[in-house]
Amino acid sequence: MYDFGQVTLLDAEAIGRPGQRRFRIYARGPAGSASLWMEREQLEQLLIAINQVLAQISGGEFLHLEAGGQAQVLEPVPGAPADFPENPDLEFRVGQMTLGYEERRDLLLLMAASLRLMREEGEAGEEEEELGEEAEEVVCSFLFTRAQAEMLSRHIVAILAAGRPRCPFCGLPMEPGPHVCAKQNGHYPIIEAE
Repeated sequence: MYDFGQVTLLDAEAIGRPGQRRFRIYARGPAGSASLWMEREQLEQLLIAINQVLAQISGGEFLHLEAGGQAQVLEPVPGAPADFPENPDLEFRVGQMTLGYEERRDLLLLMAASLRLMREEGEAGEEEEELGEEAEEVVCSFLFTRAQAEMLSRHIVAILAAGRPRCPFCGLPMEPGPHVCAKQNGHYPIIEAE
């Protein structure tokens, strides 16, 4: 368990071109630095969770700001600062995240656990075949302010918007050229009105 305490830097970034991007949350504080790598869907779920917590602790005020159009202006995401270490003190691929709120100090809490490599059972009578090295689960936590949470939320929105557009029907990323959509390909039955 790595407890980074209250961090001075917490942000997100996407590295690479749309369709080939890698996503991470990076943080730095008095206790060190960390890079938490994750899938796009995990980043999207983190955004939803942050917005829900901010709405709850602000009595809905945060949602009013979002609905008022302030969130529609997508600011460019700066990426990690030049002095952020290339090899942070802690780096792993996220398997699970938990977001909470510490009311006494008015701080949000992010806990992340590493993705554990699984073993696959072989056929009867055979030994288990290892898919990867068995790794210990690593858990870390960060405390951060509402202002940091709001900035992180805006940056995640901009990161997600900069990716490939999503099909409004099936939700899958659309590549350049014709999009093959399972919901619009003519295989769904047509119900005729009587």
